[in-house]
Amino acid sequence: GVVEASSAPRGKKRWAAFISHYKVEAAMEARFLQTEIEALLGRKCFLDSDDLRDLRLLQQSVRNSDCLIVVQSKSILTRPYCLLEMVTAIEARVPIVGVSLAVGGHEMYKFELAPSFLTHLERTLEQANPGASGVLTRANVDLSYASRLLGSTIPEIISIQFNPSASRNML
Repeated sequence: GVVEASSAPRGKKRWAAFISHYKVEAAMEARFLQTEIEALLGRKCFLDSDDLRDLRLLQQSVRNSDCLIVVQSKSILTRPYCLLEMVTAIEARVPIVGVSLAVGGHEMYKFELAPSFLTHLERTLEQANPGASGVLTRANVDLSYASRLLGSTIPEIISIQFNPSASRNML
């Protein structure tokens, strides 16, 4: 369904999960996760390509999710909307679970580089993705604040490995 301004019934969030991903690197994996999780839980998961019609509602959708699933592909930390989703989840105390892609052909998410990249976000984000910091600024996210918040949180999240080529019993 399309995201609307109305909220979920009191006490129950609209989405079982919000799947944060970098489309270029992980669109198929995000869709696969959405399908599998929805079948398992019998509830809808937010995936922006299906559910987002208005960027202003992005943060509201994160807050209205039981958890944020971060599909950890190589460049996800350079994507401003993914960073905005993570900042929003941390502020709203929405649990974050990392799903690390373990697939041949994918350059891996570098766990060892994440703390430094996030701690120096004011410099590293513009170097990695010129113009990205402007997206966060326009969303009223201070880069120095985001750097402290993300740098102290994201490297510590629980992360599970995901290989969509594995046996169904491993998924």
